[in-house]
Amino acid sequence: MITQAEEKPCVDSEVVKDLHETYAALQDEPKNTLEHKLQYYIEKQYKFDEELRKDCPIEDEELEIPEVVEEVSSDAEIM
Repeated sequence: MITQAEEKPCVDSEVVKDLHETYAALQDEPKNTLEHKLQYYIEKQYKFDEELRKDCPIEDEELEIPEVVEEVSSDAEIM
């Protein structure tokens, strides 16, 4: 999820920062408290997923695909 957020220019930098901080906190979470905090991290993951979808709607990504396919088709026709 962090990699996806970093690779997409449409994602707010604060979301990427929060993802890194949350991941670091999860890694530092003591094993004896993790079972009590796991639900918190799961809920954060859903929140991040929602933020990423809001910042980068799927429709925008899908609109770019036909342009690439068109270019490839045009190149193939020339050959």
